Amino acid sequence: MARQPADTAREADAKGPSMSRSQAQIAMSYAPGQHFTFEGAAGACQAMPSPNATPARPEQTTKVQIEMRIDEAARAWFDKAITCRQNEVNVPAPLPEFCVDVSLLDTSRTQYSFRSTAFVYLKPDRMGYLPRPTTLICSECGLIEATANPKQMGQRLSELSEACAHPRRPDDPSNCSWGQLDVIFAHWSGSWKAASPNMTVYDQGTRRPIKRYAICGKCGSRQFVLNKDQVALSNWSFSCANCGTKNPDPWVEKCDETLGRIASSIGPGGNIVGEASMEKINYAASSAYFVKSDTFITFPEGSGIEALEPGQTHLLPGVIERLVGLEGPPLSDAEVAAQLLSKERGAEAKEFDEILQGLKLATDSKNQVVADLMVKMRAERLANWQKAGWLQRNAALPLDIVLKLQQRHEWTGKYDPFRLLVEHSALTRTKLRGEIVGGRASYVDFTNPDEWLVPPGSPQRATMVQNAEEAMRFLGVRRAGLISKFDLCKFSYGYSRVGNTPKILKHGRMMPVRLNLFPKVQTAQESRHPVYVLEQSNEAFYFQLDETLVRSWLLQPELGCADASLLANYPDNFAAAMLSSAQIMSGYLEEHDRKSDPTIYKMTYALLHSYAHYIMQGIQQFSGLDLGSIGEYLFPSDLGFVVYRNGMTLDLGDLSALWRNHHEAFLSYLRNFPTSLGCNLGNLCMTKGGACPDCIMIPEVICLTANKYLSRSTLIGRGRPDFIVGEERMKGYLQYALENARAAQ
Repeated sequence: MARQPADTAREADAKGPSMSRSQAQIAMSYAPGQHFTFEGAAGACQAMPSPNATPARPEQTTKVQIEMRIDEAARAWFDKAITCRQNEVNVPAPLPEFCVDVSLLDTSRTQYSFRSTAFVYLKPDRMGYLPRPTTLICSECGLIEATANPKQMGQRLSELSEACAHPRRPDDPSNCSWGQLDVIFAHWSGSWKAASPNMTVYDQGTRRPIKRYAICGKCGSRQFVLNKDQVALSNWSFSCANCGTKNPDPWVEKCDETLGRIASSIGPGGNIVGEASMEKINYAASSAYFVKSDTFITFPEGSGIEALEPGQTHLLPGVIERLVGLEGPPLSDAEVAAQLLSKERGAEAKEFDEILQGLKLATDSKNQVVADLMVKMRAERLANWQKAGWLQRNAALPLDIVLKLQQRHEWTGKYDPFRLLVEHSALTRTKLRGEIVGGRASYVDFTNPDEWLVPPGSPQRATMVQNAEEAMRFLGVRRAGLISKFDLCKFSYGYSRVGNTPKILKHGRMMPVRLNLFPKVQTAQESRHPVYVLEQSNEAFYFQLDETLVRSWLLQPELGCADASLLANYPDNFAAAMLSSAQIMSGYLEEHDRKSDPTIYKMTYALLHSYAHYIMQGIQQFSGLDLGSIGEYLFPSDLGFVVYRNGMTLDLGDLSALWRNHHEAFLSYLRNFPTSLGCNLGNLCMTKGGACPDCIMIPEVICLTANKYLSRSTLIGRGRPDFIVGEERMKGYLQYALENARAAQ
């Protein structure tokens, strides 16, 4: 018999006895709306938000980053979903409320509108759940019992344990085996229904949805048996339990909400019934539920990422100029005064004039102490006024970079080259300087290991340094090391069903897939949508490639970069060439699905991404970590990437232990790329240069790009990435590194 359900939600927590799960599992695999099965098939349930979850209190900078990323993702989703039919003739546009959750729309429900007050931040340490779906089936005879809610299901299970309900079988229930039907109907609006013979249909006469209860046309019985003798769900059918007559009606279902909204407009040139048709699917299938989440590096206040925050965009051009090394001349005193007056900041202009007069008097009287004070005061005032937006420095960025900076909103945050440039600068400032934090260096170069990796002054240290330096030359790596605490924030905030992208083709028409926020939970005096926040600080490996080698690799004739001239335009500034080459990478990387010309940015990104996967596979080989517990972060304009331990459990120092105990084997694996990057699936994959499962692909859910912009040929040649045009085989970056290292010997 199935487990006895309750009529109220129970709870799971990260420690409790009722259902023990890690916080990461609760935030992702057991997020609100997800169906799951208890161990031992004890019953199917649906996760629900718990008001008893512990409030999360992220730092203000982290909170701003979360809000900004939800806003970016939701806005991009809405824009894609609302325009999914713009190329179709005589087809009505989707309703905005079927594109995103209504909490992401304005009061008229016609335009996208983000409100940070709609969310509450929680730790994923408790999650409610209810027994669902509520349709029962006997595995012995196939009899179906449709109940409306968990309470009715529990009552019916009690009754069925006393007597068999099948009309053609004895009352003895000893041969019955009741459980929940594992098939549900799901819709791309996010709704779902327990499957049963009773269905919602569209009545053409009244032009409205009606509920049709199944009844046998021959004997009038309302009891049915589900015929599951066919493998495909689409071939399953119902038969009358009393007389055996097959139900002639197709087993279909409609989304009540969708059908109710479009019913009056169904007809020629309008909506179609298919827009409300639901998909028959196993509740545990991956397409039944897609959680929406994101991960980013967290930085403390003053780390330099303030220019990325909302309302600070006027600071970003100046920050990019400084980071790229293309700063314009500073403002003259006359320009400062003029700009302050143009912004109606008379008081500030007067204060600035007084500072200049004080500086002149101190200089004339040779009072160096006062002069230094005036200079410092002048610099502080200029910085504050520039931050407030009253001063704007002379622009020095090339026009093509300025135009791309103005189009940042079209990029998804995790691919935005300007954001990644600022984040790498902040990482350098807060981690890569190797300052001592908590008794341990925040970053340790492999060519200068500390006592955590090898005993100081020992022969082993000299050997480790020699091995690292030699391997880095042969691998084309300029810098590599261990970050002892790589601070990340992972959060989940919503879900979609049937499709993981904003649009899907169904019934010959593009349909909007709705981005649903998690159901509201009561907090204090109001209900808000929960955002489950996880902050972790685990070990990571940092790598930075050799710019000279990357330039040589990009300039090879076989590759044929369409914008290779940018490298000549910026012979000493690779970041500037990258930003000039960058093209929009949307959240769903639709541009990857169409072959395009190779560019500096695209190929460098693919090289770093493929290299990161190669490192991840090496870590898997020698650390005991599986690929699902490793993550990646790319900094394309800086030729850097981070591979980190992705987990919320206690950090046992797996990566430092790997280097301490197995660095020779790890480096040997990486250097032996003809074998370690080989392929056992035949010549086709080798010549295409692709990334098949036998090579460097990882699970899509943990990959930064869902395994796009990935190719072994970027590393070892022998083929060509399939996302760029051309047929000529290219040389791999590791081949260039090997030849360069041998030539230097």
